[in-house]
Amino acid sequence: MAVALQNTVIGNSNLGNKMSDPILSILAYGARIELRLPAALLTELPSPIVPGAVIDAQGPADAVLSVRLNHTAEGERLFEITGNGMFLGTETSLQAAKEVVESWAQLTVATLARELVFVHAGVVSWRNKAIVMPGRSWTGKTTQVLALVEAGANYYSDEYALFDSEGRVHPYWRFPKLKTTPGCNVSPRLLEGVLCGPPPSPIPLGWVLISHYEAGSSWQPRRLSRGETMLGLLDNTIPLRSRPEESVKTLARAMTNAQGFEGLRGEAASFAQEALALL
Repeated sequence: MAVALQNTVIGNSNLGNKMSDPILSILAYGARIELRLPAALLTELPSPIVPGAVIDAQGPADAVLSVRLNHTAEGERLFEITGNGMFLGTETSLQAAKEVVESWAQLTVATLARELVFVHAGVVSWRNKAIVMPGRSWTGKTTQVLALVEAGANYYSDEYALFDSEGRVHPYWRFPKLKTTPGCNVSPRLLEGVLCGPPPSPIPLGWVLISHYEAGSSWQPRRLSRGETMLGLLDNTIPLRSRPEESVKTLARAMTNAQGFEGLRGEAASFAQEALALL
């Protein structure tokens, strides 16, 4: 769902455009960010742009993203993007600019969030415990998550695992984003149903699955030690540099009764069946 402009404009910026741009100020997980965007771009953003975010302009922003709309000599649109005063680059399409803004907003909140530790991972619930699959972008997290949901697990996140101080995993309640669709065989009905109802409750960590795709492979993982499992999580922990002690303590607490596995996986549907059978 796109942002409704009349509900999100907090003020106007003076960034050098012929007409001043709207400002969207939001608060999510204790982090306040400000987006200064052309109206045409603002109305294309999902609402909320960060799961759980609320409009809030009370107080200074922790981070600011500005997008200035310009044009080349040939009349081609240029979206010039600046984050916290640093030039990040340009995009020539509205869709590409939208993706940059959304990614920046979510990653910035994940970095600056208070009380929760964000780990780059896909998450499902199985037998009232979380299966967390850490991994960077373009490693197949969303495809794995949706295959597990189709096999009977419950959706929690396709992007971040959120750990609280007790080690519980919270949902990151956003619509799954498939970066590539060929061969994933995801039912449209499944995609439409994953966010039905309110977000689920936090649950304890049950399993950490670290996998690497190899065509034709079957899931026959090796059991990881506690230390190896922790390293797999920490390697994908967003605030590790800014809050190292808190990150390590939080994940160590989460690992109290969890198990870790690592191995090669084949196609997502087969992996899902094999993984759930193992657990």
